[in-house]
Amino acid sequence: MRMTVRSVSSMVVMVLVLAVFAVPAVAAALPSMPSSNFPSSTACGCHSDLFTQWEPSMHAQALTDPIYLYKIAEADKATGGAVTPFCLTCHTPVGVMAGEVSGLDHSGASDVANEGVTCAFCHHVTGTNDPIGNASQIVSEEDVRVAQLKDPQAPHAAAYSQFHETAEFCGSCHNVNHPSNGVHLEATYTEWKNGPYSAEGIVCQDCHMTPGPGVTKPNPGKAASTGPDREHIYTMTFAGGNVALGDADKAEERLKAAAQLDLELPEIVESGDVAVTTTITNVGAGHYLPTGLTEVRQMWLEVTATDADGTELLRERRDFGTVMKDEAGNYPAEMWDAFEVHTDDRIPPRESTSNEYSFAMAEGPVTVKAALYYRSCSEEIAEGAGVEVPTTTMAEITKTVYSSAEAMESDEPAPEAADQEDGASEDPVTALGTVEMLLMAAAVALVAGVVFLIVKRRNAK
Repeated sequence: MRMTVRSVSSMVVMVLVLAVFAVPAVAAALPSMPSSNFPSSTACGCHSDLFTQWEPSMHAQALTDPIYLYKIAEADKATGGAVTPFCLTCHTPVGVMAGEVSGLDHSGASDVANEGVTCAFCHHVTGTNDPIGNASQIVSEEDVRVAQLKDPQAPHAAAYSQFHETAEFCGSCHNVNHPSNGVHLEATYTEWKNGPYSAEGIVCQDCHMTPGPGVTKPNPGKAASTGPDREHIYTMTFAGGNVALGDADKAEERLKAAAQLDLELPEIVESGDVAVTTTITNVGAGHYLPTGLTEVRQMWLEVTATDADGTELLRERRDFGTVMKDEAGNYPAEMWDAFEVHTDDRIPPRESTSNEYSFAMAEGPVTVKAALYYRSCSEEIAEGAGVEVPTTTMAEITKTVYSSAEAMESDEPAPEAADQEDGASEDPVTALGTVEMLLMAAAVALVAGVVFLIVKRRNAK
């Protein structure tokens, strides 16, 4: 058989990939134990409210998320199946520990293995190994459900776990490092650890397991239908930024609270160039914006300037994300080929980034708009996965620049008109239009005529 230089090179690359993603190296973090150690989430009847919150979450969809399935299929094909066990450790930890799932086909796995990140798995975790990430959880074989409740009251064995109140509990899966070279593929935990939220004691659960964006606790309620009222319980929504597949309302709410957008430009420019400055501040996320698998996530800023005739004078776009490169220096590289970070221009917690633009001033007023957008993935990936992924407007602001002070004044509504629009006029006559006044006058005349006829008839009698 004749082999070309190209085919030999491809074989070498494949051998290296298989060595990097060898199953024993990636599956060793989780212990082996049967899936029967973990009851199905559907058996958690006393926690029906929490189950209802968890069911539409991305944790519940970890193994069935169409975008994940699309990307892992690409990875599986590119690496001859070597990368798949690495991903499965976080997407079906019970399936991996039980040896029921090792490839793309998980149809023969138990129900609990197919539940993705299921309730019983998290409530059997007692700690983490170092380094944190790549499914580094320590999992107990004992049938004792552990959680943050200091006085658990349950018909089954239960115990308090301080670990469930730490960011390290989440970081065990929300840090993903390349198993060969250690480069961060997802670094949400590290971003938090090195940021101001960590220094202030604000952990992942405070924002992602409480109602609404940001820290919204205490959150009073019941952990179980038969349990006592408690001052604070965690929700099982785990809401993030996935509008397409998660809880859309909760995801949009968090995305819109994450960033503040400012737009600076002069009000009047008679001629020449108009200077425009945008500033985005990460005001609501304890990690970078965006975070997670940022080679797939999309966040971008669009700035446009349009004159009175609709002519576009400016259109600029800036994308925020991570670009990886492979060992040969080629970029962008897929995560399984990633060797180091090529660029990373995301926004850390409570930090800002600014951009400057300019355009030639038109004769009339010019409308300038800046908008920050987010998508869970590109349109190409969404189409390949067979799902609709909407674009969410995280923040937007619009301002107008005028060619003269007179033009700016003429564009402002008159005080009288503004009063009428707001319903603020105290004079009922001036608040009425001409038609309404004529109708009122006609009604008054009609009533007067009727009264006159009645009086005249009585006098005639």
